[in-house]
Amino acid sequence: MLLLPLHSHGQFQTPLGVAQGQLPQFRAAPPNTPANEPIGGWRILPRLNVVETFSDNVRLQPEALQRSDFVTQINPGLVVTGVGTRYSVNIDYTMNNLIYANLSNFNRIRHQLNAMGTAELIKDFFFVDGRAVMTQQNATLFGAQGVNNINVTGNRQNVNIYNISPYIRYRFQDIATTELRYTRNMVSSSSNALFNSQADAYQASLNSGTAFSTVQWGFNYSHQAVHYERTNRTVEFERSIGNLRYMVTPRFGLTATGGYERNTFLSIRGSPSSPTWTVGFIWEPSQRTSIAFNAGQRFYGDTYSAVATHRTRMTVWDLNYDENITTFNQQAGMSGGFNIGNSLAQLMAAQNPSMSPEAIQQSAQALLGLGLQGSFFDPNNFFSNRLFLQKRLQASVAMNGIRNTFILRGFDMRRKAFSPEGVDSGLIGAGNAALLNNTRQTGVNALWSYRLSQLTRANIDLTYTRFAFLAVDRVDNLGLARVSLVRQLPQLLPNMIGMLEVRHNMRQSNQPGLSYHENAVVGTLSMSF
Repeated sequence: MLLLPLHSHGQFQTPLGVAQGQLPQFRAAPPNTPANEPIGGWRILPRLNVVETFSDNVRLQPEALQRSDFVTQINPGLVVTGVGTRYSVNIDYTMNNLIYANLSNFNRIRHQLNAMGTAELIKDFFFVDGRAVMTQQNATLFGAQGVNNINVTGNRQNVNIYNISPYIRYRFQDIATTELRYTRNMVSSSSNALFNSQADAYQASLNSGTAFSTVQWGFNYSHQAVHYERTNRTVEFERSIGNLRYMVTPRFGLTATGGYERNTFLSIRGSPSSPTWTVGFIWEPSQRTSIAFNAGQRFYGDTYSAVATHRTRMTVWDLNYDENITTFNQQAGMSGGFNIGNSLAQLMAAQNPSMSPEAIQQSAQALLGLGLQGSFFDPNNFFSNRLFLQKRLQASVAMNGIRNTFILRGFDMRRKAFSPEGVDSGLIGAGNAALLNNTRQTGVNALWSYRLSQLTRANIDLTYTRFAFLAVDRVDNLGLARVSLVRQLPQLLPNMIGMLEVRHNMRQSNQPGLSYHENAVVGTLSMSF
């Protein structure tokens, strides 16, 4: 079986394994290791990491109120993977134990879970997908933005997401393919003022098969009903769409969609139902490059979407723009979306074809995350009970060489509320509700990772984020700078990794009393068994 190196905060960390053609070779477990021996495609990997952090402003307060503290994290975890001919399961759990030397009343346990699985119950016909997530995040944009769980800000909340989705797929020879899917999704949080939700979604699609190479067609229907607890509110989203694609050449096609969408939420910006249409094109000038663009009309006005990717031997480029009417609960329940980690993983897989997909994905995520959470690398899906129009642009480039890995990514996300602000008064206070009427998050992140030796890697990470509350006169600028040194320690344990990090975290606001800065030193030991 594979024994994988660890991430410093409950995720995998592969400090040396991102060079082109030089991902780390994971050692095989001894054949008589009962705890780890794979049985029928199942693997179990216990792990532990210990993190010691000194912060000179652990509560992220203004300078006159800041307090320092030593924070110890003892994080046992477990990864369970199972792969068979008709199933796949991946469970990643960490118990995040936080112990404060001075502020001992803030000692706590946080649970972190990322589990997903799929099963083929009837061959080539009936399938079931499932997902469960337990995580923590910064709840609001205007509160202090914690780097991770050690910051005691009052702005960190637990979020739990569960969904199950049975579906059937059928192919009518080469004429058409169809899929019928039901999804049950539940989203809850530790905030009493954020309404938990249960959603029932139905989807049906019929799309042309390979017999239609020049003119391709499809029909798609979706209906989602979201019920919010402690309210009498159920919101429905229904869309019936037909689509056409005309392939002018084998690599260039014109696209068009048309249909009707019906939404039942109370809108402050006109009727939420109307006909909808788009026109656009797809272009794949080569196997390494693809571009898709669409423009059209929805009930809120003009709408656009774009996706572009380009890959070379050592780089991968991505651009994505989308817009939609959505909610916090819907965004939290999404299984993915645009993610630079996926692009980097694709590049690393092309450079290292002999490595398993799991090892590739873990190596990519180790470089990108490095144990941090919050509004630093991606827009914050902040808590809100309202519906809003979200317009999101993200772009990235990743370069991976023998010794150097460089990642540059940026985002711009705007949210404009489409439902009354009163539903958020209990969540953020009536005086703050106007802050969320119209928001914009803009950010850029640069990461450079350099392999000093076979056992040692140095990382430099710089991030800038800007929160603009467009309905009021408030702008917050956030900055994060980190330098870390990561070393594998085989002389102590075959799968032990040490990390030393220094970082600076700051916020500057144009409103008085909201700026802060924090300096921290972090030491980590991670091991697997």
